[in-house]
Amino acid sequence: MFNKVILSAAAASLFAACASAICPGYDFGIAEANPSLWQVFDDSCNVVQQVTSPNPCNGGVLDCTSAPNFTGLHLDGVKYDCSPDGNGDSCNGHAIQVCCLNKNTQDNQKPQDSQKPQDNQNPKDNKKASPRSF
Repeated sequence: MFNKVILSAAAASLFAACASAICPGYDFGIAEANPSLWQVFDDSCNVVQQVTSPNPCNGGVLDCTSAPNFTGLHLDGVKYDCSPDGNGDSCNGHAIQVCCLNKNTQDNQKPQDSQKPQDNQNPKDNKKASPRSF
């Protein structure tokens, strides 16, 4: 019985550690994994990009004033703004130095003019989907 309690507690703490975001509210986090190796992590601590260079600012992936003062990330044709965040965690034992967010994603979620009700339309006819609970 005692072993089951310890195993359950260990599993719960492991799940909690995996479920927490490395940069709450951001898309990615950047950490120096080794000298001259910089890694970009998603919230599940998966490496999504690596930059191997003594000066990662010159590779076109990371914008910075000087390493490790990263100000931007270019990933799959998308620009992310990066900044230090006191809530940043760590991945694989490497402290997250900056957290990165695509601010354009938030702008793209605003309704376009073509999606807004016109003056001659009845807003009651435009039913919104009710929020889903999980």
